Amino acid sequence: MNTYSSAEEMYQYALRKAPTFDFVGIVTSFTEENALVETDLFDKKSLQYYGKKNCGMEVTEEEKKLFETEYRGGSQGDYSIEMSEKIDNVVESLVNFPSSKRAVIMMNNKWWSHDDTDEAKCCRELHFRLTPSEQEDYKWKLSCTGFFRAQAVDIMPKNFYFVFNIMQVVRQKIINSLGYDIEIGSYTHFVTTLVLTRYD
Repeated sequence: MNTYSSAEEMYQYALRKAPTFDFVGIVTSFTEENALVETDLFDKKSLQYYGKKNCGMEVTEEEKKLFETEYRGGSQGDYSIEMSEKIDNVVESLVNFPSSKRAVIMMNNKWWSHDDTDEAKCCRELHFRLTPSEQEDYKWKLSCTGFFRAQAVDIMPKNFYFVFNIMQVVRQKIINSLGYDIEIGSYTHFVTTLVLTRYD
């Protein structure tokens, strides 16, 4: 399993490695700076838009027209449905049971047929966990593991930034509940089938 100092480093390795199966990488310390990967397809503003939308936050029609394209994800890459409730469920799990193994966000809410493209979400689940922090200023460290049935490398930047954003939302809600700070830890990216583009 490869470890990386940034999402950019993992992205560059994935460009060289694709196509392949069972791709796994870990960004050992996930921050906004090292989660951001700007490309011709995704600039910072479009990444911020998708990060906001897929965390269940309100977006305007003007923003949709400006940033959304079918290639950037379309309905298949829309994770926003009931996301606020899913986030709250994760937070409740970790606040009440810090060692919980049930702090999971599933992108689909029901069984789906293989030919239902809109429901064939690439990201299947996000698993969150708290571990004791080694830093004096924090008690806990929040880490996340993402499971993807497939991943086009050119869409990776959107997913990295989305995961960082949702980790921040979960972190802040836990802080609000517990009354003390926690740090952001690692992000692990599991992909069953890695390809270069959505056309592959």
